[in-house]
Amino acid sequence: MRSIKSYQFIRYLNSGTYGGVWECKNVLNGEMVACKTVPVEMCEDPNFFSHFKNELIIHSRINHPGITQMKDVIMDSDQIYIIIELCDSGDLNDIVQREAGLSESQARKYFRQIIGAISYIHAIGVAHRDIKLENILITSGDNAKLSDFGLCKQQSNGNLLLTTCGTLVYAAPEIVKEEPYDGLKSDIWSAGVVLYSMVTNHFPWEVEEDLPPERLIQETVSQIVMGDINYPETISFELLNLLQNMLNIDPEERPSATEILQHPWMQIDSYQDDSTNVEVDPVLIDSVSSIISEIVEKFSH
Repeated sequence: MRSIKSYQFIRYLNSGTYGGVWECKNVLNGEMVACKTVPVEMCEDPNFFSHFKNELIIHSRINHPGITQMKDVIMDSDQIYIIIELCDSGDLNDIVQREAGLSESQARKYFRQIIGAISYIHAIGVAHRDIKLENILITSGDNAKLSDFGLCKQQSNGNLLLTTCGTLVYAAPEIVKEEPYDGLKSDIWSAGVVLYSMVTNHFPWEVEEDLPPERLIQETVSQIVMGDINYPETISFELLNLLQNMLNIDPEERPSATEILQHPWMQIDSYQDDSTNVEVDPVLIDSVSSIISEIVEKFSH
């Protein structure tokens, strides 16, 4: 059985963006974790390394119950191994499709956890930039965790971002138009698309699926830019109000994540907010810093 340090590889889960994802067991304490593998040679590409370094630094410095926790990072001659919290009940897209859409009560439970995580990262100036159903993982305890910080960006006060990134159907109008954008405001739009999709089991954009690919993209872009959204009559007034606020084509008019947590729709069920910010691990931060330095040295010419 293959292993790296104290982590024994148990089974292959899926392919990540750049490598494989495995379920592993920490033989020191019996904890089951996930391990993302990334080939070291990929870091020779400056563009890739810039994003990858960003992901490692930011993810190692955040710790919140609504975010998949990074636990360790290891490098050998061939691979970089990123050990993260295991969420073994699939992603939110799986659940929404299986249930053919969620009730408002079900959606609210997950959405509180998602917005709590977004509020946390936004408070420290981090934009996720790839919020979508597939990047929200579900634990065995049926809790939602925001994952995949590969496109995240530390945003300085007042500085707008320029890189067009993310997934088209979740992308905010200002990103689709390739304008400078506030990553925190664009995250709110993407979270609005997530919420809409959770309760309807489809995206806000109604495009004929048999169109040629170019027309499909054009039609989707047109609807996003115009904010052309049909809201189902079956949703509550409170949810309609929240969605219309989040999916406002004017980013300045969108509520912050903290404001969303206070919205009447989010307050409907009684619930105990026991999410507390946890201390970050200085050993993990040092490990990330050390590995980044090793990579820089390895590929410096």
